[in-house]
Amino acid sequence: MPSYKVVLFSDSIHQQYMIDQELAINLALPEVTTEQADYTDSRLALYSPTPTRMPALLVLKDGARMQIKHAKRTHEEIVTWIQSIVGV
Repeated sequence: MPSYKVVLFSDSIHQQYMIDQELAINLALPEVTTEQADYTDSRLALYSPTPTRMPALLVLKDGARMQIKHAKRTHEEIVTWIQSIVGV
């Protein structure tokens, strides 16, 4: 079974928003691991065509990039987006 991870990238302005977003993801999707990262993380530049846009969420499947989304969304929208990728 594949493992999924969501990396939440933020700068100081969006840090609390991403902490709250991580909590919502963990509560709704306990089988998906999460990780907080800042805007200097090299994966952001590697996987995003616009690495300076914050906040950003990256979904990895077994360590490989699946999708990335830049923008503030409601917790429900993000959880639904991740569920569509994971297939829950």
